[in-house]
Amino acid sequence: MGNASASRVSADVAVVGAGLIGSAAAKYLAKEGLRVALIGTAQGNRHGVHASHYDQARITRLTSPDPVWAHLAHASQSRYSTIEEESGIPFHTPCGHLRADLPLNHPRSELSSVVATLSEVRGDVVPVSNDEVEHLFPYLRFADATQFHIEPSPSGIVNPLQLIEAQLSIGLSNGMTFLHDVALETRREGDGWHIKTGEGSVVAERLLLCMGTYGKLMPDVVPIPMALSIRPETVLLAEVSPAMKATFDRMPGIIWNYDDHPDLPYAYILPPVAYPDGRSWIKIGADHDRDIDISTVALADQYMRSEGSARTARMLKERLTTLIPSLSGALVRSKPCLLTYTKSGYPVIDQIENNCWAAMGGCGKSAKSSDQIGRMSAQLVLGHDWDQEYSRTTFRHVQ
Repeated sequence: MGNASASRVSADVAVVGAGLIGSAAAKYLAKEGLRVALIGTAQGNRHGVHASHYDQARITRLTSPDPVWAHLAHASQSRYSTIEEESGIPFHTPCGHLRADLPLNHPRSELSSVVATLSEVRGDVVPVSNDEVEHLFPYLRFADATQFHIEPSPSGIVNPLQLIEAQLSIGLSNGMTFLHDVALETRREGDGWHIKTGEGSVVAERLLLCMGTYGKLMPDVVPIPMALSIRPETVLLAEVSPAMKATFDRMPGIIWNYDDHPDLPYAYILPPVAYPDGRSWIKIGADHDRDIDISTVALADQYMRSEGSARTARMLKERLTTLIPSLSGALVRSKPCLLTYTKSGYPVIDQIENNCWAAMGGCGKSAKSSDQIGRMSAQLVLGHDWDQEYSRTTFRHVQ
């Protein structure tokens, strides 16, 4: 099989969406010997369809107040090295993770849940003091009462674009067809499905939809209305000059919870990463853009071609320079991001029609866990027994 373009393609399974989840699911289906047609497109396509965010780094960690997300991450992390070996494409930097929580007596503290989850999923993550954090990372400034956990390798960061390339490489080597295209419409064809694309069509016995935001915005592709909400989220990048790079040596990914900002209760910060422009940037993101609404593909396209929310960017700059004062004079730029949330706070991994399944709604947490989410969705399509630590009902689609 391999790459394909405008034509009529027949497959056992068509996977719509070649992002982090779709590329993983298609890989697992192809490794089972099925004829898989994966439909996905690149940045700048004429249909105005975008990935959640075209960037170079996402945090991977287990420390979480939610054991389900911790288990999803743990299962995915355990396979990072295998994916790199099978594909020959590196995407994982095990630089560790630092979680900063409000103290136990704070009404918004998640610390007790974090500790309980860690005891269930990973016992080698231990609390560290403010003094130890200051010694390890002297450029960071936290409130005195902040409570910390440092999580060692394999936590750190993943490059989402390279992870997708790795999954695609493995899928292609197992006979998968990859159509660089956009699905525009699906309809039942006997017991199977006909998928109209921008350049041709696909006929498949089974259909798996991994469309993220577009599961809400493209009703002609999804056979039932999906109970998803779209949250635009601006991220801010601060340049780290060559002279400053040594300052941030061994910087981990960070989740930072605080109570001194009226609109942003937390932020995530990634260490310096080299971008295609040849510069290194530290990234910060937080809550979603409350001044922007996305309800159509055209509005999503307009937003994703913008610099995001200027209001959010201003707040993020204040948060970043509060945490890292040495970046107060750094060059900054903002970028847009589209997050998709479900009612449950967990991804939908469920059968939604006869011979049609959905795996979407990452809730801003799925990049690190995408291999496991893809594996679980592939298992459903294949009709395999559910072999997870968590109930299948956790991932049901609820209208």
